[in-house]
Amino acid sequence: MKEEKKESPIGILWGWGKPYHGKFIGSIALAVLGVACQMVPYFCVAHIVTLMLSGDQNFSHYTAACVIALCGYLGKVIFSNLSTTISHTATYYTLRDLRENITAKLARVPMGTILDTPSGQYKTTIVDRVEGMEPTFAHLIPEMTANVLVPLVIVVYLFVMDWRMALLSLVTLVVGLAVMSAGMKSYPVKWEGAVKAGK
Repeated sequence: MKEEKKESPIGILWGWGKPYHGKFIGSIALAVLGVACQMVPYFCVAHIVTLMLSGDQNFSHYTAACVIALCGYLGKVIFSNLSTTISHTATYYTLRDLRENITAKLARVPMGTILDTPSGQYKTTIVDRVEGMEPTFAHLIPEMTANVLVPLVIVVYLFVMDWRMALLSLVTLVVGLAVMSAGMKSYPVKWEGAVKAGK
């Protein structure tokens, strides 16, 4: 007998937000533009350093680079805020639909089950658990996508320029992961202690 393939948690969430996919995709596109604009000042600084090392004394070249860097920063602020606004709007509509679906299902539950279940449990499910999905919908989907996509494009660009430089830049990633994994070794013990303290 063939086992059914389980859908991923992100896939389930994406399915719940199906009526608002256009808004979420627009939010992701704006978030990507925001992160791309955030990179502009770094390129401008690199350009300014190149001009200084080449002995360029034309002040207008430096002014132009500074103006472009400022435009990049402003673009980052504008696109990021627009992305957050759109994603939050789509998220609140999605959470509203989820609550309506839960209460509609509640109307079909046998009366005995409703009487046997504490009202606080319904409140926790309908209010708290649904509200807990807000950061994932409003922030994780657009921001994580943008913050992963842009660095990948930069890595590809580095490989196109010089594969040795690209490999060297990935060394910091390996070192960072090694340090993080070393710090996470004691995490289960500390987490267990935190849970006991919470109880």
